[in-house]
Amino acid sequence: MAFSRSAFLIPLLWLATLAQASAGMTVITLTDIARARLDALSFFLFAYLVISWLVKLLWNYLGKTFTILPKLDYRRALGLVFLSGLMFYVVLTMISGARELLTPGAWEKQGVGYRNREGGVAGLTKEERRSALRELQDAIWGYAKQHDGKSPPGPLVEGIAPELWRFRGGGLYCLMPDVRPGGGREVLVYEPSTAGGRRFVLLADGNIEDRDEGTLKDDLEVQTKQ
Repeated sequence: MAFSRSAFLIPLLWLATLAQASAGMTVITLTDIARARLDALSFFLFAYLVISWLVKLLWNYLGKTFTILPKLDYRRALGLVFLSGLMFYVVLTMISGARELLTPGAWEKQGVGYRNREGGVAGLTKEERRSALRELQDAIWGYAKQHDGKSPPGPLVEGIAPELWRFRGGGLYCLMPDVRPGGGREVLVYEPSTAGGRRFVLLADGNIEDRDEGTLKDDLEVQTKQ
């Protein structure tokens, strides 16, 4: 058994220490990308083994005080760290999914991470945002004239151009249900959360106002309870 292990490790050590070919001999080596990936995997594998060893030590140290804790060997420590990492991965994936659902289209992939799309709300003036909301208002009022004064049942309906519902800072305009255009001070349409701390809202009487996020939230809660 010891001989077979040595026979397996010697070629690996030789490949790892080989720097370059000499005297014109052809030597098979890893590409730069493959070498970088191998280095990254080696680092995370080393960190995984060390963290598992530390968890084992800490667990057994606490077990001296809390006798209810069972003794943890290294094999079980590996499993515990693996399951904990998997749990955190699932939680972070759920957070990323919720972020995308709340701000659709506002993020784009860059390398292994994500960032806000260029030309977001920081690149829009208040007049541009107000003008875009006014164009959507004209389309909604036109829809209401053809449907007995009723507002659209939701965004992206037939009869209104889909691009009018897209907020240029990312996401879609939010439409409040059961609000008839043409009268009253109810909120009919408001900008998505990608607009920032202050959002423009379109009221049922046709006025456009900007409100801070807290005030808008309170207004929407009162309106939904009526």
